[in-house]
Amino acid sequence: MITKDIIIDFFKNLKLKGDFNIKEKLLWGYFFLDKDINKLKKLSKKLEQNNYTFVDIFEAEKEEAEDPQEYYLHVEKIEHHNVETLDKRNKELYLLAEKNNIEYYDGFDVGNVTD
Repeated sequence: MITKDIIIDFFKNLKLKGDFNIKEKLLWGYFFLDKDINKLKKLSKKLEQNNYTFVDIFEAEKEEAEDPQEYYLHVEKIEHHNVETLDKRNKELYLLAEKNNIEYYDGFDVGNVTD
């Protein structure tokens, strides 16, 4: 689970690296993991209704060859976050995964908004 302390460290690292202007809106990617690709497709439709952009559903890398295949859903949203708002967003997405019987909300990444 992504704790508030992890988010605090994440923002500290963003400031140190200086690759992103955290005072501006950025492109935030969010990831969900499940064995059932159809559940991920349904979830992506719900997220699109809430202004997320569908990016992809792709196969997760297996740790062992005999492991069942899992899939990632990747969605994005342009928004501004600070520690508090990103913590809130993560809690919302964990709850959304639980309510939709998705195995796991797997976290986020960030990028600059490109035209």
